[in-house]
Amino acid sequence: MLELNRKLIPCSLNRPEAKKANSAQSVVETLKPKAQRRNFNLKKIFFLSLCLTLCIGANCYSLQSIRSSPLQSVHLTVNNLKRTLLFYVPKHVVQAPKLIFVLHGSGMEAKGMQVLTGGQFDELADEYRDIIVVYPQGYGRYWNDCRTSATFDARKLNVDDVAFFESMVKYFKDNYAIDEQEVFATGYSNGAQMCFKLAKERPRVFKGFAAVAANLPVETNDDCVQASQPVSMLLLNGTADPINPYNGGMVKAGDGKKRGEVMSTNQTLQCWLALDKGDTTSQKVYEFPDVNESDKSTAVEYTYECVQTGKKVVLIKVINGGHIFMNAGFHLWPRAFGNVNKDISAPQIIVEFFRSLK
Repeated sequence: MLELNRKLIPCSLNRPEAKKANSAQSVVETLKPKAQRRNFNLKKIFFLSLCLTLCIGANCYSLQSIRSSPLQSVHLTVNNLKRTLLFYVPKHVVQAPKLIFVLHGSGMEAKGMQVLTGGQFDELADEYRDIIVVYPQGYGRYWNDCRTSATFDARKLNVDDVAFFESMVKYFKDNYAIDEQEVFATGYSNGAQMCFKLAKERPRVFKGFAAVAANLPVETNDDCVQASQPVSMLLLNGTADPINPYNGGMVKAGDGKKRGEVMSTNQTLQCWLALDKGDTTSQKVYEFPDVNESDKSTAVEYTYECVQTGKKVVLIKVINGGHIFMNAGFHLWPRAFGNVNKDISAPQIIVEFFRSLK
């Protein structure tokens, strides 16, 4: 069981105000090989980016062993910027469907997130028939999250990604009559950092969030304005992540540039729990079956729920797991991203978490 000590954590979530600026993170944020003396091959990282771009353009999904779901495309103008989103609507979708945003990591394209997640969000949408899956495109392939240390164009131009999400919710309300009380967001790496920003600044727009491979930035690296409202949050982090340090610290890109410090995963968990003003109790600790012992990785789920607010906070600790969005449909992870856990399916876990929220 994780020990919680909220009073000792200088959590920026509890600040009523902060400087208003933005930041971003790279999916190729990996430790510099020479500086860290690790056997990381940046060519493999570039290969991943090329695969997610070139292979997508060529529709060579057979390499990914996933079904290629047809995606629709829409362009929205937000603050004089043309923004793009791709989305999947299952056949015979029910009335007032749920809306799930799936946010890519930095350096990626929206279509790449469908590939990286193995197309499993689309398959789950088909199974339940009450979900529309949205793959939005970050500005210049990056999201403008809370971290002050990012230097990407989305950050430099102070792109209003929060307004982009508000515009997308309105679009789906007007055109697909979604249930506005059933809007969710999940993201990977930089996309997970963007989920943190949405949870801080627009908690009432979303019913729940799921962040994969990310920790909250430390207070000196965080300039988001916090609404200080409890939210339902799922964290899924690997203890051997070479990019997002599980125990906190400096995040660096492959080019050696610093992306600023982040908290530990346990501190991140405590920050989200601290927003619940009522009695938060641990419901359970669940160990996922080690169905693939050859991956040398296991996973444990810690679930907390506030009786008064009904909000749920979950940590899935992937022991010896890397910077990975675990799923059975994508297998091209570079070694530089760390070990791949093959016991769990992140899309399945995330959708089940969203559906469990009251």
